[in-house]
Amino acid sequence: DQESEGVDIALALDRSSSMRFEDMERGQSRFTVVKEVVGEFAARRMSDRENAADSCALVTFARYPRLVCPFTLDVDALAGFLAQIEMANPEIGEDGTAIGVGLGKAVAVLRESDAKSRICVLLTDGENNVDEIAPRAAAELAAELGIKVYTIFAARYKFEPDPFRGSWVPTDRPADTRALEEIAALTGGRFYRATDRAELENIYAEIEALEKTPRKE
Repeated sequence: DQESEGVDIALALDRSSSMRFEDMERGQSRFTVVKEVVGEFAARRMSDRENAADSCALVTFARYPRLVCPFTLDVDALAGFLAQIEMANPEIGEDGTAIGVGLGKAVAVLRESDAKSRICVLLTDGENNVDEIAPRAAAELAAELGIKVYTIFAARYKFEPDPFRGSWVPTDRPADTRALEEIAALTGGRFYRATDRAELENIYAEIEALEKTPRKE
């Protein structure tokens, strides 16, 4: 017997305008760093490993969620979609951090999957500020469907506007990550925090090790 059962992975990425800050790598926005690391993770999972590969889907969210790429094993296709994603434009009312809505969209996509193992890896750099779907409600739905959610907070500093300088400045004020921690706890996943590229790469590597593709030989 040679059987393999892939893992269906929904990658949910925050594209809010705060991803423009350059605090995870000098000269690179959070958004650029995240897209590169996530792309490398997806390529590894989707590539054939001992006759077993995992399908990945790409969901983005800011004020509104969007399914950018449905489940696929085509590495080049997902990489192409990932490269085209742009940050939300505050001037047209699409900015925000809708963690619950984004997770809800990822869960809806995973609900249609018939894979035995379904997970979501949700990354954001902010706190939920859109209340159409509360993060806890989306997490409860994921748990009910047996979907495990890994949450990642990716930022070194919390930026706030400085009226004297007329710009956004980094502060030492801690971010509120309770919603992300609760999502992970309710669904059997884990919560992580990354402050630079190396930590983010290590987080995705750990998730990769935890979610091994089941196979029988």
